Amino acid sequence: MDKQIILETRNVRKTFPGVTALDGINLVFKSGEVHAIIGENGAGKSTLMNILSGVYAPDAGSEIFHKGERVEFHSTADAAKHKIAMIHQENSLVQHLTVYENVFLGHFIKKGSFVDKKAMSAATEELLKKMHIDWIKPGMYVKNLSSSEQQLVEIIKALSLDPEVMILDEPTASLTVKETEILMNIIRELKEKNTAVVFISHHLEELFEIGDVISVLRDGQYIGTYNLEEIDIPGLISLMVGRELKNNAQQKTEEETEKRRKTKENDVVLEVEDFCLKGKVSHVSFQLHRGEILGFAGLVGAGRTELMECIYGYNRASSGTLRVKGQKMRFKTPKNAVKNGIGMLSEDRKLNGILPLHSVQDNINAAVWPRMKRNLLFVSKTKERRNSAGFIERLNVKTPTPGVKIRTLSGGNQQKALFGRILSIHPEVLILDEPTHGIDVGAKQEIYNMIHTLADEGISVLLVSSELPELITLSHRIIVMCEGRVTGQLEFPEFNQEDILSFASGTAEA
Repeated sequence: MDKQIILETRNVRKTFPGVTALDGINLVFKSGEVHAIIGENGAGKSTLMNILSGVYAPDAGSEIFHKGERVEFHSTADAAKHKIAMIHQENSLVQHLTVYENVFLGHFIKKGSFVDKKAMSAATEELLKKMHIDWIKPGMYVKNLSSSEQQLVEIIKALSLDPEVMILDEPTASLTVKETEILMNIIRELKEKNTAVVFISHHLEELFEIGDVISVLRDGQYIGTYNLEEIDIPGLISLMVGRELKNNAQQKTEEETEKRRKTKENDVVLEVEDFCLKGKVSHVSFQLHRGEILGFAGLVGAGRTELMECIYGYNRASSGTLRVKGQKMRFKTPKNAVKNGIGMLSEDRKLNGILPLHSVQDNINAAVWPRMKRNLLFVSKTKERRNSAGFIERLNVKTPTPGVKIRTLSGGNQQKALFGRILSIHPEVLILDEPTHGIDVGAKQEIYNMIHTLADEGISVLLVSSELPELITLSHRIIVMCEGRVTGQLEFPEFNQEDILSFASGTAEA
């Protein structure tokens, strides 16, 4: 049976001040088909999806057709009337409301003129059961859920609309392996129901598992649409970035092995001894040498982020000793850590990273404003411009001007600006927690090169990552954690994914 075209874009354009985000995009989305959209950060993927879901209006001359009829969406409610639902990359839930109130927000079930809370709770419970999620209850407050649980609520919210078109923008970025498998099964069920599924992900393996066709965008332009049987991952990457990327994920040359081995002979710049945080971290000890990249592997809940937050002063360890260059320290706040040459890039860029209402320049300079004062009251504008411009150039931050709000930049460019912020303090130790989370392959390679360069310059790095190829690419040593404990420590070039997973799952322990 021929698949019906549910949604079509013709010559869709969108410009923002100084930027052409989309330039004449023509695409069709069919019933019962998973249509993957890929491209580097800034390629226009999320902008296009926001147009299709009614968040943005396209520029004049753009056309959108729903089942052959031309339509205009002036709001998300307009798109919802045409049964178009979108799961956004960024959390859009209302934190102080319950799960069921969030699920039916904007389309409450009513009994007469009153909201029927009982019916909404029952309907939410039915959706949770359908997704095999028995640990989230309809009456729970969203603010008490983890980021991955909140993402599952976003998915339920979209399903409550019984959509004909389901748009998923990086839906697995914060999900565990188990939760990702739940989502994949839901997508398979949607296909069987003849729903058109639009799927954006930087994890290309996921797209080959679930997708039918794939379209590539680059710099706001349409490159092509391909059947997934006709192309491979290297081919897609070349189309995305317009160049071939070298894969050095497990490079084990004699020169590289010797280079990584020698870091163990360098001075110890940071030492953690018997660190504990009740219920999260249990008797963790390690040393970090100058110029070393020390990776931390583990499954969700292993305690890696909590350990880093204790070191940096976000949380206070319940016991244990921290030494920086041999001197015993205990940081009460991150400000104390910064004063002692330690910078941290947090896992959640939106919550603990960017200042969304401020400019790119302000975001880069935020950590060093006190150093830029020309008197007791005023900051030197010249110093602000000089510092931000230097890092924008050095880190290749793509922005129309330093003065635009950082929230208008792609995720990869926001992340590079945050690197500029922590490098502004001239750190000796960098804590990087999921530094390439939600970032495309091209920007990832730039960040990998940056981390290697910083290590070569003598900066020491604590690297937390859930992507094993990333840890293997970058690390000199890898410490593996499970349930708050160190279960293994591996040295380059001997580490591999199988050993790391064995330690991380607790099936092996050194």
